[in-house]
Amino acid sequence: MIHLVTLNPALDLDLWLKDPVQGKIGEVLHSDVEAGGKALNVARFLKKSGVAWTTWLGTGGGNHPTHVLFQRLLEREGLAVRFLSSQVPVRLNIVTDQGGQRKKYNHPGFELDLTDFGKLDGAVKNGDLLVLTGRLPQGMNPGLYGSWIKAFNRRNVWTVVDTSDKALAEALKAKPWFFKVNLQELSGALGGKIISLAALRILKHSLFNRFGIIHGAVTDGANGAVVWNAEETLWVKYSGKPVKGFVVGAGDGFLAGYLRGVHQNKKLRDRAVLACATATAVAQTGITGFKPQMVDSLVKKIRTTKF
Repeated sequence: MIHLVTLNPALDLDLWLKDPVQGKIGEVLHSDVEAGGKALNVARFLKKSGVAWTTWLGTGGGNHPTHVLFQRLLEREGLAVRFLSSQVPVRLNIVTDQGGQRKKYNHPGFELDLTDFGKLDGAVKNGDLLVLTGRLPQGMNPGLYGSWIKAFNRRNVWTVVDTSDKALAEALKAKPWFFKVNLQELSGALGGKIISLAALRILKHSLFNRFGIIHGAVTDGANGAVVWNAEETLWVKYSGKPVKGFVVGAGDGFLAGYLRGVHQNKKLRDRAVLACATATAVAQTGITGFKPQMVDSLVKKIRTTKF
């Protein structure tokens, strides 16, 4: 079973805006609200791809107005979710579109009590995949994911992490089975700017191998991704025309595609190609427009080279 965890879910408010003209008030041309969170995005892609999963969210299971709206949105999509707390509100993020320029603004979230963590702990079994995704809510111990990784590793659970900042740094020290981040997130965790995927050649040998991290993926938008395990390292990239600008959810698509490959017992090269094709499909259609049939056609346009 694949267990998808996001402790900091959100209500994503999407606004299409028209700037004020000659001192007048601007317009909201269109608006929408969706249940957001990395685990939910990955679940959406896995569901459409026919892969079984369970989703766990840090909050949203109570009667707070944000919880009620969040639950109704999930019901509308047919997404089953388990909640680890029902005390704090669901945070609100904003995505704006002004003249085709998209920007996202994230709320840091609220500290959780995790009163129902025991339910997750009891549900995860030997050989399961535990996927820890997203930023930790504001005020929480940045070593939380790292402590979970250590504990579940001892139980022969395949731990996966996709987070950022100090939480990522601490998680990497705990040696997850696999991690996936983008270049910017990795730079933040390591305390220095990594200018390109090519720079990972040095990092892979000097840093990751020293810490015993032998399985990971680092993405860089249209430049593709570097994916490796103990046997080989590959650079995967879409050979067609890239999508320009900020794309919400493409990184989650990459992770979903990789998990799908793991679920289907594919080799590293096939997992990487599937991940890159899924990310490309999301970049082209958006999260809600994603269709697994597109992945099948895009696979033929993914190029792999040894790194």
